[in-house]
Amino acid sequence: MASIKRPAVFRVTLIQCAVLLLTGLGLSFWKWSIAVAVVVGGMIAIIPHLYFTIFAFRFMGARATQDIARSFYRGETGKFVLTLVGFACVFTGRPEIDPIGLFGGYLAMLMLQIGLVGRAVSGK
Repeated sequence: MASIKRPAVFRVTLIQCAVLLLTGLGLSFWKWSIAVAVVVGGMIAIIPHLYFTIFAFRFMGARATQDIARSFYRGETGKFVLTLVGFACVFTGRPEIDPIGLFGGYLAMLMLQIGLVGRAVSGK
């Protein structure tokens, strides 16, 4: 009996964290406030995606289709809520944070995520 291997999607989170850490370290030598904003923005992208990944790849197989659909819905809803809460916490708790760095870090991790997930799912 052949089974489908699980894609290496959890590796995406590790790569994102490594890239974000190196980017934050590099930017800290230039301007500390921007480095903090980029790291915070990146974490706002990474944490909800990890939540979604945990739920999305929880079940496998044709017999688990209802569980898979429910799990995807829960993961996507949680990802959306965590993203909103992340931005809300940052803007209420640290209103002086650099918005360009924050959204730049968020978008950079989102773009990296799209590329890495596409590669992981395709098996390359």
